[in-house]
Amino acid sequence: MKRVQGLMAAIALTISAYAVAADGLTPYETRYEVIRGGSNYGEAVRTLTFNDGRYNLYTETEISLLFLSDRRRFWSEFSLNDAQVMSHEFTYKRSGTGRNKGFSGYFDYDQKVIVDNDSKQAMVIDPNVYHMDEAASIEQLRLDIQGKDSTYRYAVLDEKGQADELVFKRVGEEMLTLPYGEINAIKVERVRENSRRETDYWFAPELDYVLVKMAQREDGDEVATLQLKTFN
Repeated sequence: MKRVQGLMAAIALTISAYAVAADGLTPYETRYEVIRGGSNYGEAVRTLTFNDGRYNLYTETEISLLFLSDRRRFWSEFSLNDAQVMSHEFTYKRSGTGRNKGFSGYFDYDQKVIVDNDSKQAMVIDPNVYHMDEAASIEQLRLDIQGKDSTYRYAVLDEKGQADELVFKRVGEEMLTLPYGEINAIKVERVRENSRRETDYWFAPELDYVLVKMAQREDGDEVATLQLKTFN
């Protein structure tokens, strides 16, 4: 159960109108299949829209395994300032087998606080430092891999409403065979210290660097793999 929940958190974070924003992120809608050991495990969707200077990101992942079920949804509203994601509001909901979980908050840059929408209390986290939510960090990564750097470090607000740091490393390019078709992609790995979990991401330059695959392993064994099925 714990392993499945860990998988869902990773997949959901990595998952519209087709107007191109002036600052570089092309909106899209992607759908994925989730597989494990060659068998279908579930599905996911990731949608980015742009309106009145702000982006709205929605991701949803739903899996089922025997009597277990897990559904995770993220809503993220953010803007870009000098190619940096600046989150404005973030909501996370988890439902299914076990206890339901969730968090919702907004970033008040003037007061230098993040406010919990449920309790209406200010949290002791400075949004000028932790200025992006964990779901939107994939969009920041999508921008940054287009540059010359190979390591990316982000201070984020995670799905629990806690401050965290994510580190990624670009490791090369690969030709992938996906349900969507064959496509060349940039591979990025999540850097963790003292962890049994490994997570890799692939972004396709010809699809405006959209996420096309994610794979997670624990102790070297596959937990699940997310693969692009459709792209609009």
